[in-house]
Amino acid sequence: MCTLCTCTGPPNPRGPPEERFFFTRQGNQRGQIDYELHQQCDEQKKYWCEVLLRVVKVTSFLAERGLAFRGSNEKIGSAQNGNFLGCIELIAQFDPFLATHLKNFGDKGSGNPSYLSSTIFEEFVESMADEVRDTIVKEIRAAKYFSVSVDSTPDISTVYQLTVIIRYVQNGKAVERFLTFLQISSHTGEQLATTLLEYLRLKQISFSDCRGQSYDNASNMSGRYSGMQARLKQLNPLALFVPCAAHSLNLVGGNAADSCLEAVNFFGLVQKIYTFLSASTHRWSVLMRKLKANHNGLTVKSLSDTRWSARADAIHALFERYETIRSSLQQIADDDLQTAEARNEAVSLSTKMNLLETAILCCVWTSILTRFNATSKSLQKADIDIKVAVDLLLSLQEFVNSLREKFDDFETQARQFTGTTEFKESHSRKRKRTTRYDYDDSENRPEE
Repeated sequence: MCTLCTCTGPPNPRGPPEERFFFTRQGNQRGQIDYELHQQCDEQKKYWCEVLLRVVKVTSFLAERGLAFRGSNEKIGSAQNGNFLGCIELIAQFDPFLATHLKNFGDKGSGNPSYLSSTIFEEFVESMADEVRDTIVKEIRAAKYFSVSVDSTPDISTVYQLTVIIRYVQNGKAVERFLTFLQISSHTGEQLATTLLEYLRLKQISFSDCRGQSYDNASNMSGRYSGMQARLKQLNPLALFVPCAAHSLNLVGGNAADSCLEAVNFFGLVQKIYTFLSASTHRWSVLMRKLKANHNGLTVKSLSDTRWSARADAIHALFERYETIRSSLQQIADDDLQTAEARNEAVSLSTKMNLLETAILCCVWTSILTRFNATSKSLQKADIDIKVAVDLLLSLQEFVNSLREKFDDFETQARQFTGTTEFKESHSRKRKRTTRYDYDDSENRPEE
């Protein structure tokens, strides 16, 4: 008789829940016909859970640090099997359980479960990403109000993707969270707006709660009439548009420098110095030996093509190692083993660095770009607000204007770099210039 009810006969495995529960418990007890089968299943589940635990930990470790998983192959013991299998093998050296698993299940080929293939960790990465994304969406819903920032960029396969970043307040602090990449086929403001709204709808995030939007200065993003911000503002007038302050500063700095011919020539010289020295291992070794002799490790750097403010690193390296770089070029120019072309280029670069004008520009741009770069990094912080951004830009403007009164200081510092006291124009042939509008600069000094 069943002990859970008044019926007669054995418990029915297809009966009510209480009878099915009783049947399962009785089946697991010693003496039942399927006891050993249940025990074997439990052992197998425990075994594979232990394997998956180690696989998940390695996957999480690599994903948190943005490291590559794959290698040239997926063979156990190969030096080209990638970071994932490499970490598994490293742990196995101190974990007998994992070592036994690799011995019994490693390199068995497709169709044989091992939980060590690329398919497994790709599924785990996707599952972890979904879990993190769901957590972020829950935080956004809890915060209610948010702002959005997007930008489009091509990946390594030249497929354009829309980067979606959400900014909201959590525990009294502003936080920024990356949500996803959205593949796009068009760069029009309408297409970008539609793509973003569709994604927010799928994630059940109400765009009516959006209180801000920030993009770069491209017309398809910030256009006043047909840009993405204008189309979104038609749907939600409370979604105020604020141009990206760091991007705007980058454009201002780049355009201001391009308007000055001397500045353009100076940055071209900085790039030529890096290209010339790094194009040959011998020339680079000459520079390295001189840097080590002076106990300095800061080397010449290339200019950035995208972030104008990042040129601060290249100019700072030239400023700090001005004499070392110049003497390296002079040594290459005096080396008879070098080709005539290399010696001629070294002479040309060294001669330009000997000019007082070049040294002054180096001092001036070091001061400007160091401050520009610091301001740009501050503008990109997640917890910055509009008031702080405005104060930073106004402070930067005042700083640049104040440099107009410090020319004598820059000139004194430049003379220490070069040992030259006169400007190039002071001892060069005067060129007759056509004056217009009764303007005559013949009385101006070279420094003016």
